[in-house]
Amino acid sequence: MKNEALVKEWFYYASMDFDTAVYLHKNMIPEPLEIVCYHCQQSAEKFVKGLLVGYGLPIPKTHDVGIAVCQLESVLNISDEIMNACESLTPYAVKVRYPREILIEEYHVRNAIKDATIICDWSKKILSGLSLFTVGSLI
Repeated sequence: MKNEALVKEWFYYASMDFDTAVYLHKNMIPEPLEIVCYHCQQSAEKFVKGLLVGYGLPIPKTHDVGIAVCQLESVLNISDEIMNACESLTPYAVKVRYPREILIEEYHVRNAIKDATIICDWSKKILSGLSLFTVGSLI
């Protein structure tokens, strides 16, 4: 694998975003719905960009997780489940930063966490197949 240290760093930050989203979802009252969705998107974006680094592919300057994951199609088969999860998370990258841009409700949060979990698990599985170290050593 190329750039192993940098991949570890991307996955470390992705894991922090994911863990933050789950923690806020479970523990903060009132729940900051927009912030939870934002961290889910950030997690997915960083996991995908970490995989791009691992494969030696360029990282697109975009928050669109769907665009980023499409760059992996040259080296991986991207399932509809992965593509759909990426595309559903993308709006949370920017729109939640501004009032009244997007209405977030509890079901959006549940879906964002589900989609982020799909990307997290998939990314770690791919990475574990790429490297000699265990994914647990990343975080």
